[in-house]
Amino acid sequence: MIPDPGSVPTPPPVSPIHAGGAQVASQGAASADGAPVGFAEPPASDSVAPLGRSQTFSAVQPPASEAPVGSKRIVGSVPPVPAPASLSGEAPTSSPDTAEPFVRVRATSPFGLSPLSGADSGIQLPPESEPTATPGAGAGGLSSLNDASASDLGPLAGAASRRAPLELPPDLIASTRLSMDGARAFEHGRSQRIRPRVVLAILVGLIVVASLGSVALKNRGVEIPADVVDATDRASVLLRRDDSANRHQAIERLRTIATENPGYVDAQAELAVALTLSLSDVQADAERLRLRGAAIARGLEAAAKMRVLADQVARRTALQQEQDANAREMASLRDATDTLRKELDAQLAQLRKAPESEPPSAAAARLKARALHASVLAAPDSLALAERLRNVESAPYPWSTLARAEYALVAGSPPESLEAVARDLEALRQADSTLLRAYLLGARVALKLKDTAAARSLLDDAVALNPDHQAAARLIAQIDADAASP
Repeated sequence: MIPDPGSVPTPPPVSPIHAGGAQVASQGAASADGAPVGFAEPPASDSVAPLGRSQTFSAVQPPASEAPVGSKRIVGSVPPVPAPASLSGEAPTSSPDTAEPFVRVRATSPFGLSPLSGADSGIQLPPESEPTATPGAGAGGLSSLNDASASDLGPLAGAASRRAPLELPPDLIASTRLSMDGARAFEHGRSQRIRPRVVLAILVGLIVVASLGSVALKNRGVEIPADVVDATDRASVLLRRDDSANRHQAIERLRTIATENPGYVDAQAELAVALTLSLSDVQADAERLRLRGAAIARGLEAAAKMRVLADQVARRTALQQEQDANAREMASLRDATDTLRKELDAQLAQLRKAPESEPPSAAAARLKARALHASVLAAPDSLALAERLRNVESAPYPWSTLARAEYALVAGSPPESLEAVARDLEALRQADSTLLRAYLLGARVALKLKDTAAARSLLDDAVALNPDHQAAARLIAQIDADAASP
């Protein structure tokens, strides 16, 4: 087709990409037979536009050497530019010194201007990196699309450099997996071990709480009225005065309290202590009567040697009367001793029936009664019980000290033991001067040690503190009688 004179011909379009000698047509191009050509559908390399055929804008222009016969070129039009050597069908030469290849794309010049000769005005693109392989890509996936596009690009796909995907060494991957599996196994095993321990700890805690609760319930003991407790305390104060009248009054009160409150251990134990002190006094009186009887016997022997018959008869008559009175007192004391022992045995048998757990005060009261009773009877376990009582008592350890003194007097201890007991009693009197039992026992120990002056001094102190102390008065009378006898 020949254009009219004076008309401006349509400038030839610029080819977007020349790849390997093949031109890629844009959308809107037509084939040789007039049918439209689709986007990115390359025409044949040897195809030539027919004579008189107009090319659509953006259609691929054939090479200049293959221009059709009779075609005209308007002055100022842009001739077709051949494809760069790097994009031609020839394989590019490579050398070790050359840098990494990159794809060169033909530059487009403005309309009506020819490119500058010798100037490389094209746009240089960086090399394409190979896309990361998608895990699990199979047939029909992303990898298949990449393969299809690579096959469509032809030699261009092989010309572009691809970087190999980054992969970890197999030994590192294996060690990582092994460490992760080991960590999971360790956590699983640890949880399996910890779970039984937690259950066991919970069970032990429940058992401990239950046992403590049961002990607390047992230790709570029997609820005793306040007036009963006060009556028991007043009876204990009477016992500290240590005379027979106050002790008898205390025993009667304690018997009533123990009968009305059989579960009150403190009252039961205090009653046993009062009976034991009475038994000790009875035994001391029996010892006094025994010594008096021995003195009467010595007097009768001396009277028999008198030369004056009238004096001899008078002396013998008086000593015989004293001997008869002493014998009657001894018989009375034996009856009192038997009565006290029977009552004490029954009382202590009840105290020995101690529960598995009880309040500390009740346990200490039981131990005090048992230790004092064993000491008065010189039982084999007397000293052991006295030591146990000392461990539960507080200073100045009154009842354990009295228990040891009672045992030393009854068991016939050596002078060294008696001296140690005397020192302990002296310390107790210094700490607690209202416990008159320490004065009486101290005097008896001094008499055992043949220290009559010390014994008389202690007895005088006891009588001064309690004029009704009959046992101290009797011992004073005995000392005076022994001093008057030849």
